[in-house]
Order: sequence, then C-alpha cells, then structure tokens
Amino acid sequence: MSRVIRAALLSALLACTALGGCISEGSDGDVSVDPIEPGLVGLDYVECMVHEELERCWNVLVPQTLDPEVEAPMVIDLHGNTLTMAEQRALSEFDEIAEDNGAIAVWPQGHGNSWNAGYCCSTAGEMGLNDTGLILEIMDRVAANHSVDEDRVYLTGWSNGCALSQKLANEHSDRFAAIACMSYYLLDDPAPQYSSIPIMEIHGLVDQIILYSNDAIHLPNVEAQEHGAVQNLIQWAEMNGCQGTLPDSNSPSEFYSVQSYTDCDNGTEVSLVTLYAADHNPYEETFDPDGPLIFIGNGGTVDTNGIAWEFLSRFSKSAPQENATRLI
Repeated sequence: MSRVIRAALLSALLACTALGGCISEGSDGDVSVDPIEPGLVGLDYVECMVHEELERCWNVLVPQTLDPEVEAPMVIDLHGNTLTMAEQRALSEFDEIAEDNGAIAVWPQGHGNSWNAGYCCSTAGEMGLNDTGLILEIMDRVAANHSVDEDRVYLTGWSNGCALSQKLANEHSDRFAAIACMSYYLLDDPAPQYSSIPIMEIHGLVDQIILYSNDAIHLPNVEAQEHGAVQNLIQWAEMNGCQGTLPDSNSPSEFYSVQSYTDCDNGTEVSLVTLYAADHNPYEETFDPDGPLIFIGNGGTVDTNGIAWEFLSRFSKSAPQENATRLI
C-alpha cells in the first residue's frame, strides 16, 4: 500500500474514531475507548481516550505475522511539531519495519500536532500538557491488549517528537530499552532518577530548523545556546557514565558518520549519526505538507530509519550485557 494511501486511510480512521464516541471511564477518571479484544494480530486501528480533558488518540499496528502467545517488542514513533501521526507513519516507514521484524508499532497524536517536550515552540508546551504521562498510559493500554515484551519498548520520532523521546528517556528510563530519534535534543536537565539506557540521535549537518551547532538562531536564549548535536551527545555520555572525554568509535561513510561512546554504564552506548547533506528531514522520503515549508528527504542515500531500528533492536532491559555487535 502506498504511503499516500496509508496516510489517507489513517486520517479517515481517526475521524471515524473521534465521531464514533465509543468511550468509557479510564483508571484515572479520564475517558477512554473500550479496549480492543486481547490477543488479536493483524490489526491496524486507532484508539482514543480523554486525558487532561482533551481527546487523545493513537494508531496501533499489530502485524499478522506475530504469534499472540509470544511477547513482541514495541516501538513508539512520535511525530514532529505540526505533523500528524499519519504523516509521521508515512514519513518514517516504521510500519514496514514493524511488519518485517515482528514488532508492534504505535503512533500517538499530539494535541495541536505538537508535544510538550521542554522549552521549545509548541502548543502543547505552552499549555503545559503532561505528554510524558500520556505516552506512559498509551504504553500500558497497548500492553494490556497485546502481547508486549516490556523489556523491549523503544522510542523514536522526529524533531519535537525526538525531544519528547529524550524527555521520556530522561524521566522514565526504567520503562524503555533504548531510543533512536531524529533532529532534536534533550531540553531538560538530567533527572535524578535516570538510569543509563542506550541513546542515538540522528541529525542533518545542514538542518535549517534545529541547527546542528545549537538552537540559538531560532530560540535566542541561554538554554538554546547550550543545545547542539555534539553537546547533546556529550551530555548523554556523561549521564550514561561513559568512559573517556571523546567518543571511542568513529565510523565514517560516504554520506554519514557515526560517533559513539561504547564503554558506558549498564552495557549501554550513546551515538550521534551525522548526515552530511541532510537538512531538518533526515528520512529518505520528502515531507510535503500543505503549508509553505517542504522538507526534502535524503533521497534514499541513507536508510536512517533502518539505522535507528538496527540500534534499537540490539538492546533489551533484561540482558544488556548480551547485546549484539554494535553498529559500525
């Protein structure tokens, strides 16, 4: 099925779900869609609940190839600011990765097409929404309906969604096995409860929205000046107790390079993937919204979502010391 058709179907499904009004009271007094019958596979559906007095929805893909008796990894893919969950799914193609690798994939929808991930630039941030709490509840609801390996829950996403991925990793590291996301940074101070997990950030060297060097051109404040791709790599390395002041692995190729700290607490790694010719959109596909901005993809020169999945899938919270050979 083409990406355009998939996006259109998801948009239609979301509209039907919102109009259907099939809701019930949730555990925290909020309202939620009646649960999906547990144990089913071959599903692609949208579920909604009311969270903080707002209707919040998410798309779940449970591939037909899964064995309902065997726990499967789950990857949560968070859209960028102004995008929808359907657009993120079409852009990242994590539905194909889930189908090919036997994973459950989840695309949540942010309020106002945005997430509260810190100081930067979103409707959800201005409203102070508890988007970390939302994602955790979505995880719990998916795990209640399907056979999820909770030692292999992964985060990915783009831009504002990447910032929320890192915020979730920082504040709730006990819930995630690894994150690998695109084009943004951790916008908060290290949380006291953080415990080392593997982190990868993928960034275009000529990103015109979230600059590779720092945020300051778009966000003229002190915090923004402290956040760039290299600074983000170093901060996560410090948080993960990585040995050495510089990355101990540098793997250049024709179109990108990977700098990594590989000797870190809990058998973790911290990596920065730099795409030499990519702008804000590091994916293969071009994002062409209705507005004036068109984010050109890398045209197939770098399989960034494949790099992200290869990194993520090596790690499990249950046996970090048994992780497969690292990405080179």
